[in-house]
Amino acid sequence: MYRTGSVLRLFLLALVLTPGMPREASACDTWVALRDATENGFAILGKNSDRPVFDCQPLMFHERKHWPSGSSINLGRVTIPQVETTYATLGSSPYWCWGYEEGINEHGVAIGNEGIWTKELTENLKAHAENRGPDLGPTGMDLLRLGLERGKTAREALEVITSLLEQYGQFGSGIPSAAAAVGAYENSYIIADASEAWVLETAGTRWIARRFGEGITSISNTLSLTTKWDRASTDLAQYAIDQGWWPKEKIDSFNFTRAYVAVDAERVAGRERALARASCSSRMLRERQGRVTKRWMMNIARDRSSTPSIDLDQTASSCVAILPDKPDLLPVFWWCPATPSSSCYIPFFVHGSGLPPIVSTAGTSGTRVQPPSQAEVDTFSEQSFWWLFRDLCDKTNRDWKKRNQIVRTEFDALENEFAEGVPGAVEKAVALRASGEHKEAARVLDAYSAACVDKALERVNDLRRRFDREVIAATPEHEPYLGRYVATFKDQIITVVEQNGHLSLDVPGQGVLELKPPDEQGKWHLAAAPHVAMSFKRDADGKINVMKSHQGGFEFDLLREGYTPPVEIDLKQAARYLGKYHSEVRGVDFEMRLQNNRLAVYIPGQVTFELAPPDDDGKHSFRAMSVISVAFDESQDGQVTSMTLYKPGQEEKLPRLEVLP
Repeated sequence: MYRTGSVLRLFLLALVLTPGMPREASACDTWVALRDATENGFAILGKNSDRPVFDCQPLMFHERKHWPSGSSINLGRVTIPQVETTYATLGSSPYWCWGYEEGINEHGVAIGNEGIWTKELTENLKAHAENRGPDLGPTGMDLLRLGLERGKTAREALEVITSLLEQYGQFGSGIPSAAAAVGAYENSYIIADASEAWVLETAGTRWIARRFGEGITSISNTLSLTTKWDRASTDLAQYAIDQGWWPKEKIDSFNFTRAYVAVDAERVAGRERALARASCSSRMLRERQGRVTKRWMMNIARDRSSTPSIDLDQTASSCVAILPDKPDLLPVFWWCPATPSSSCYIPFFVHGSGLPPIVSTAGTSGTRVQPPSQAEVDTFSEQSFWWLFRDLCDKTNRDWKKRNQIVRTEFDALENEFAEGVPGAVEKAVALRASGEHKEAARVLDAYSAACVDKALERVNDLRRRFDREVIAATPEHEPYLGRYVATFKDQIITVVEQNGHLSLDVPGQGVLELKPPDEQGKWHLAAAPHVAMSFKRDADGKINVMKSHQGGFEFDLLREGYTPPVEIDLKQAARYLGKYHSEVRGVDFEMRLQNNRLAVYIPGQVTFELAPPDDDGKHSFRAMSVISVAFDESQDGQVTSMTLYKPGQEEKLPRLEVLP
């Protein structure tokens, strides 16, 4: 029950939040306005991609390419055969992932996807926990890019995605540093071109799709198709009946959402949040139906009027894709890194030939296709366009009301300037393409995007430096809590700050996480993840030196920098236990050490668990969870020979391998 990996994962979720984004913040939104709904008669697709706050998402360009027979693609979780020709694509790609969160291809097809949860996923997660499968498959992001690389139209991209889904499935985590199925989700999509859009929703290897030839539509993190659809898996309704999700006698009135949507309490709450956001984007589209513009689509991406909002601190990127159907125009992919409300949209062109290197650069982890479980947490780098904007977003959040007005004044002016120059760059490129000078046309487009990137870089760094110079005075009631706290379980420093009048946690490389006011038990719950809480302990002098994290029954201490807890045990006696103890069950060596005047168990490469003083039976309980404890075994001559690990219903003897000096 209490495996080492599970303990580690809970610790990470409790404080650093690295295996997956908080449940309440799991969000994405995609919306589209077709030709009749827009001011200029072009289809426009918008997408906000919400990910863990450290999940750097560079913009990537891949040119049209012809592949040798027998080629294959490593998608990280699975390898699949390559096709003969792949189309040029431009897409926003998490640093560890082959696929895109949103993207566009050379034929003017644009796609955005959402994470969704169905009864089929619930069953698959149970089966996986019991080692009954299913096999890991592509991520929804992989399927999105595959659709762009292989589909000339929205309908063709739909066919590509659904055929691959039926063959390879989609099971597995889409969250970096998480285990194989942690954070698993299924996917829905809006697939659009200049003339139509398709909403595609999936459940395991099954799917349903509805065509929109006019008007508007939007999706979020839940099922939305009910009794109307245009294409679907052949056994969609019958499978639901066989599983007991839909009554056989009502097959003629089959409702996909009612049959397939997940019904556990967490997902029901998540569905309500998703519907709130989808309702907001739909309302804003209806407000301007027939007059929707690029700027209005950006306004939707930046909207914070709903609860939760479309624009979130966890938003990793956003796009507004312009899809014209005229031969004298080219599609434009307006993309911004990090949170749209504190960022700047830049025009990019899939008919170019490349991107400025800084735009496609991640942070300290670099970009490399790998299984999510093997991906290291990415952290800030000044060489990454994405991380510079992520850092600005965090600085803006420290005093949102004042600083966001400053940011928007600067970036709105830049976006207007960029928009004024796009028609001229496109006109020149189209003329060159018409005369067969495709490479020169691409250079024109590349140069325009690069100039926009340079101006955005100058502005983002100016704003970052300006905000760094400003001093934000904390409210008196929060002053005693502020400062740097060192985690007892890992080499990690968390800074308690005030943000927008709220006590908050500044986690290096991951942003500032606001806390709700304390409850009756003195616990300050994270606003983005109320299942995680912090508490503070005052010493005899009333000073706060200890912060404690709480989640899932686990508690970990963080000590104010420079503070050492008082001695609770006989350190000379405790020194007798120091050394390495081998766990045959786990295949690792536990190392007993002294830390903060406490006995502690260090699991190499993972985490340190500090121990409480021994009870009457000589057992040292884990401070993180008292139901786990250790006791030491001695020989007749008083030598420590082994350590016994006690867990509910289990115990394991770990022989001593090495004595530490």
